[in-house]
Amino acid sequence: MIRYCLKRVLLTFVIGCMVTGCVGTASRIDIDDETITDIEASDVDLRTMAMKMASAILQVPAVVNASEPVNIAFLNIENRTLTVDFDSYNLLSKIRLHLIGNSKGKLVFLDKNRVDAIYAERDAKRAGQVTSSKRENLPGVDYFLTGYAYSMRKADSTGRMVGYHRYSFRLTDAETDIVVWEDDYEFKKQGRRGMAYR
Repeated sequence: MIRYCLKRVLLTFVIGCMVTGCVGTASRIDIDDETITDIEASDVDLRTMAMKMASAILQVPAVVNASEPVNIAFLNIENRTLTVDFDSYNLLSKIRLHLIGNSKGKLVFLDKNRVDAIYAERDAKRAGQVTSSKRENLPGVDYFLTGYAYSMRKADSTGRMVGYHRYSFRLTDAETDIVVWEDDYEFKKQGRRGMAYR
């Protein structure tokens, strides 16, 4: 009896959702298709920026002329945008993905966000609690990659909103604190003033 009632409730729920539109349709689109709905940075902007920054870093003389792989660690991107939910990790991981894929082993990334877990695992290996195929010291950082994201909005007299965005990145020598590379990516978007911008 209970099983019959549960089936009936589930069937009623499914039919109700189909009638009221809970079950919609969706389709896959190309990753570079961009539907601009506002003047904020889009996924296409972030992917384009990541590719540009990765390409520029691979041309830095300190990287190109290095005799051994260069160790890089990320520091956060400072959010100076008007977007509260800015995801710096997503942007940095996209840059790292392009760098690893195109550096031919010239760059190594250190996961400084996980350093406590790394030390605990290393200590467990050295104490014989877990096994490992190799025993090495943790490498130090050669360069830190960091930066900031900035945006502003401005309305003109015709009711159009203009959004200006600038993402700046720099590579800093961990030993000397010298900035060996800096570049930025900037763009503007324009749209009609709507409810989202009041």
